[in-house]
Amino acid sequence: MKTPLKTYAADLHLHTILSPCGDGQMVPELVFAQALKKGVQILAITDHNSTRNLPAFLRLCPPELWVIPGMEVQTKEEIHLICLFPRLEPAMEWGKTVRALLPSIKNEKGYFGSQIILNENGAADGEEEVLLLNSIDLSLEETVAQVRRLGGLIYPAHINRPAFSIISQIGFIPEGLEFKVLEISPRACVEQLGQQYPDYTLVRASDAHYLEQIGVQASSLKLAGLNWEELIFALTRQEGRDVILH
Repeated sequence: MKTPLKTYAADLHLHTILSPCGDGQMVPELVFAQALKKGVQILAITDHNSTRNLPAFLRLCPPELWVIPGMEVQTKEEIHLICLFPRLEPAMEWGKTVRALLPSIKNEKGYFGSQIILNENGAADGEEEVLLLNSIDLSLEETVAQVRRLGGLIYPAHINRPAFSIISQIGFIPEGLEFKVLEISPRACVEQLGQQYPDYTLVRASDAHYLEQIGVQASSLKLAGLNWEELIFALTRQEGRDVILH
């Protein structure tokens, strides 16, 4: 008997008020309301080089949403990668590692924007002083190895963009890193990129910095349930699970 599968709308790249480019409305209550309004059922929180707002978002998420702890990390080569974790604890451990590897350059919030840290109730509770829009002192290979060592999933972000993508920075996708997943932007041509990268699972995500961007061109995941193993099956197209891009 085949396991019954359901289709879930997933947006696996989203920024909060902690990212300096994130809008001031990107707080749990408003983010979750907008996600539900857009029919999103799976949401990944992926601030730039930080996990400090994950506790608030995971604690306050409504039962209708599965919120996955994550990060958008920037390597030494200025490549953006999406990091997703099965639980909060390894995500926070990765956050501490990344914080220690960022250059000690103070954020100029008048230029870059504020980096607001939320407490467990979703209220502002200070600011991250170090600028998050920088590269950490790890190479692409080192970053991938450390995230996988923590049990996380890591893959290149917005590969079709002309800056901060693995293609813009090094021109190709290294086979030795064994990436299974590539993220593309909402307006990317799925057919063209699918032909260009037939051996990878393409995932489309909003990279939302503003409420109205949440859920734009979300990916549809075919899963038997909302859990980490099912997510990995879908993103690697195993056991009949799949990612569908419209």
